[in-house]
Amino acid sequence: MAGSESTIRAAVAAGVAAGTGAAQLGLGYGLGVVVWPVVPGADDSVWLGSLGWATWIAASSTVFGAMIAARLRGGRPAGGLRLALAAAAAVGALLTVVLIAVPARAAIRPDTAAPELIAGGYALIGVVLGLFVACWAVVSRPVTANLIATAAYLWTLAAAGIVVELLAGRESATYLTSWQFAELGTQARYGTIYWPSALLTLLAALVIGVLAALPAVRRGERGVGTAASGAIGPLLVAASFLVLAPQFSGDLGQLESAYLIAPYAVLAGLAGSAMTVAVAQRSAERRRATMHRASPPPATGKATVHQQEDESAPDNGPTAELPTVPAAPDRPAAGTGPDRAEPDRAELDRTAPDRAKPAKAAPAKAGAGRKAAGATAAPKPKDGKDPRSTVAAPPATPTVAQINPPQ
Repeated sequence: MAGSESTIRAAVAAGVAAGTGAAQLGLGYGLGVVVWPVVPGADDSVWLGSLGWATWIAASSTVFGAMIAARLRGGRPAGGLRLALAAAAAVGALLTVVLIAVPARAAIRPDTAAPELIAGGYALIGVVLGLFVACWAVVSRPVTANLIATAAYLWTLAAAGIVVELLAGRESATYLTSWQFAELGTQARYGTIYWPSALLTLLAALVIGVLAALPAVRRGERGVGTAASGAIGPLLVAASFLVLAPQFSGDLGQLESAYLIAPYAVLAGLAGSAMTVAVAQRSAERRRATMHRASPPPATGKATVHQQEDESAPDNGPTAELPTVPAAPDRPAAGTGPDRAEPDRAELDRTAPDRAKPAKAAPAKAGAGRKAAGATAAPKPKDGKDPRSTVAAPPATPTVAQINPPQ
């Protein structure tokens, strides 16, 4: 089951890449941004601009095929499947190479007799670039969103150039990531940079970087991948321009401005996504801090400390409310000495006759002495009758001896 699913995904990747490449080339040929000149021109800007579009179309087709196949089942592909989907998309994008090379045979180039080989070679380089980018795009939603938004912007720019030509009645050159919508003159040019189109390119990269990263940030994806996602769309465009560098010679006209501004668009896109992630992280930290301050402290079972309310009393620091301990029952007072105890009533009644008799010379036991503590032996009267006991009655409640009475 897993093998059949992987096969289906690979077939979808190849088919989507081929269809996307053919569709984009149809737009390019129809809008006039991909043109193979059949007559020698004053400069190479048209030829080189078409090579740049061809390279980017082949690369983006490879990426789109892998991205759509990766999300066919809704899951994130593993490492092996990721590479397989990218490779299958690259195979499908080879159709783009054929669709570029065949029309390029009609081009007239003074530097080569086989222009179709040059055009097909640049398209093949685009497929290789798309293969590497697709390995990251299939596992990163922010990267996917940025690539789709960048492609939509570029084709909107190409369509806007045609609309301006039809409405204003003047030529409006549209190169990859650059639209020369302003009147070309010395006031709109700084060195080799046409600042109206340069500002549009930088602003578009910044806004796309923010908008493409925003949904991922709301889902809680605030990692490095989301922060760097804004650079991937402009990076693919800049790489398509970079491979054209060996072809640049002489006066490139308006194409030179688009070529020089492309690396700065990468930085602008990176700044947009990184700024979005940074703002989201700071907002999340503020919310956590606010919730932490608003929530009451959890119960710990420890004593609560209160300040003294009486301002006239001396401030001896906070007092602690301790749990109430039940007071011990009152203990009766001790006897005549620390080691003595009052005898109980039964003991006095039993020893009363003995106490009435004259004391003998033999010493009494220590235990009996403690029990008869405080009692004195009375002399026997002359009439032979026992005298009335002078010992006071013991208390109704017996006392308990305290070895170490409290002070």
